[in-house]
Amino acid sequence: MKNEKQTENLSADGQSKYKKIIDIMIEKIVSGQWAAEYVIPSERELAEVFGVNRITVRKAIAHLKQRGYLHSAAKQGNYVLPPRSHDSHLLYSFSDDIKRNGGCPGQAVLEFGHVPVSEVIRTNLQMPLSTQTVLKIKRIRFSDTTPMGIQTSYLKLKPGQEIEQKELEERGSLYHLLEEKYGIEMVEAYESIGARLPSVAERQHLEIGSNEVVLTSSRITYASDRKPIEYVEMIYPTSRYVYQLKVSKDTFEY
Repeated sequence: MKNEKQTENLSADGQSKYKKIIDIMIEKIVSGQWAAEYVIPSERELAEVFGVNRITVRKAIAHLKQRGYLHSAAKQGNYVLPPRSHDSHLLYSFSDDIKRNGGCPGQAVLEFGHVPVSEVIRTNLQMPLSTQTVLKIKRIRFSDTTPMGIQTSYLKLKPGQEIEQKELEERGSLYHLLEEKYGIEMVEAYESIGARLPSVAERQHLEIGSNEVVLTSSRITYASDRKPIEYVEMIYPTSRYVYQLKVSKDTFEY
């Protein structure tokens, strides 16, 4: 780590300092300054660097462990995990996923607005019959300038909770925007994966050939209250995106 003893300037309140520390540590990881398997400085050292107490540092480290950036081992401290294209047992935002692989996330918004609720959306988001519309956000997602996928999200927000297209374009990450604006944290998802040939429009958006197969994914995402808040359909070129599945043997004895 370069300039470990140099104090970082965090001119913000406690909560903002905590988030700023997370951003700085992620930047060190994705830039390669903290490479895979690198043992990061101790809580005490980081507290000195950031000019905060150890509780704030410990909270930031716990957050990065939950997001799959760090891991801890007895008597070895906390070390950086190697990047994954997509690890199915950890719930990332797309932006975090791209950053973990060393890219710069980007987006192009194709659609943003309320649309009639279809039966598929109503069922998956457990929406009452009295609710007639849902917020639809369709985006091309990029790693640097390379189109990585097309995401179409349907959001079930509570009355009074609204987001604007400009906010999303400025923040980049939908999950981060929802967490920062309304304290909504995505904690769990159920996902179905398939494959098919892309449509003409999808080929144009993704800049792929007519014979390249795309991965398809349908996901229901749950917030911390364990209620579904997002239904998203995703399309990824197989040449640019990889799913990694963790499979364990069932050792339960009957």
